Amino acid sequence: MSISPLIWFVVAWFIFVGLVKLAFRDKVKVYYYVAMMARSSGVEGFLRPLANLISGVPSVLIFIVVVAFFVVAMVYAIPVLIPMPFQVLGYLVGLVPSFIRMLSINLTATVSVLMSLHTITTQQAATQLVENRFTPATPLIPGVTISVNIFLIILIAIGISILIHEVSHGIVALRYGGRIKSGGAFLSLFILYGGFVEVDESDLRKKAGLRGVLAMLSAGVFSNMVLSIIAVGLMYLALIPALQPYLSGVVITSVANGSPAFYANIPAGSVLLAVNGKPIISTMSLLYVLEGLKPGSQVTLTIFHSGLVHTYTLVTSSNPYDPNLAYIGIVNPSDRLFYQFVYWLWTINVVIILLNTMPAWPLDGGQFLYHVLLSIPGLNEKWASRVMTAVSVVLWMLFIFTLIVSLSSGLWRIAVNPP
Repeated sequence: MSISPLIWFVVAWFIFVGLVKLAFRDKVKVYYYVAMMARSSGVEGFLRPLANLISGVPSVLIFIVVVAFFVVAMVYAIPVLIPMPFQVLGYLVGLVPSFIRMLSINLTATVSVLMSLHTITTQQAATQLVENRFTPATPLIPGVTISVNIFLIILIAIGISILIHEVSHGIVALRYGGRIKSGGAFLSLFILYGGFVEVDESDLRKKAGLRGVLAMLSAGVFSNMVLSIIAVGLMYLALIPALQPYLSGVVITSVANGSPAFYANIPAGSVLLAVNGKPIISTMSLLYVLEGLKPGSQVTLTIFHSGLVHTYTLVTSSNPYDPNLAYIGIVNPSDRLFYQFVYWLWTINVVIILLNTMPAWPLDGGQFLYHVLLSIPGLNEKWASRVMTAVSVVLWMLFIFTLIVSLSSGLWRIAVNPP
């Protein structure tokens, strides 16, 4: 009788926790054998040189830039660079609605569909949700809602994003004269992990006032915005060397050995004009067309080479790094892997900005609003906590509602199928 992979997973986790407890008994704390946390008080010494790098930047300027971005992202929208191939309409910069607006739009869209649910099918209901600008959400469950390979890529992207986010909190806190209590990392079941920098907020508020606390809280998501911009730039580096624009097509600079394009004898240096009759006018349009293909699909490529137009018919294979994706071979699989990584790096950072600017506990947005409430004359900690608790409950219930609708309607697939 074969043993379930889930059982092996659990056994491996308990063995891992046991070994960690034996090796790092005084440095790692284990919580019910489900999670582990390592904490150190020496983080400030590591962050101090980084804080010195921005010591010449006026604190007022830091406050204006990071807090203005945070407030706009919280109440209205996040300005982001749009990665390829989403630039099909020619727009480089777009606005992603804030989490509050997104949740309210989702609620309105769902109520509208529910009112007419007795007259339409489930498929029509899902279509209407999309037409009403419903933004789906989904839990990332490897092997269920997302492939294991992509999940591993996402874990790396999350680790980088959280590290930059937390370090930014600490750097700005030190810039305003604050103190770092500790820092560390946590891990649960090999899947949930992250880092943290514990800032002494009461000390920071005494030394720098409300301005210093808000700047510190805003610094994390601002760094995620910068990282998302870097990710978009890396996408261009990943794709442009392999596919160069040429008049009304793209140049295929190389063909991967053993790929469908290789066996179809498509020559390197030729110009791809169309795929299945759809004109290819840029790298972005090519990627957009290829995303509609599945492994085993028959594809007709229109190629310009040596002064003549040729037609090649081939059958796509599975991508070496993700069997759910079609593979032709005119984009090297290693390039595709790098593209997927930077795509998810961009996505994770945008999601972190959205989530952390939501004014709910225990997120940065909740802490931000709490400190703003404390600054209102006549509003003490007790009432500020009550207001924050009420706001947090409402927003988290709306988020759970969005998750339920996404899963029940099947729209969760949109959220986990990137280009």
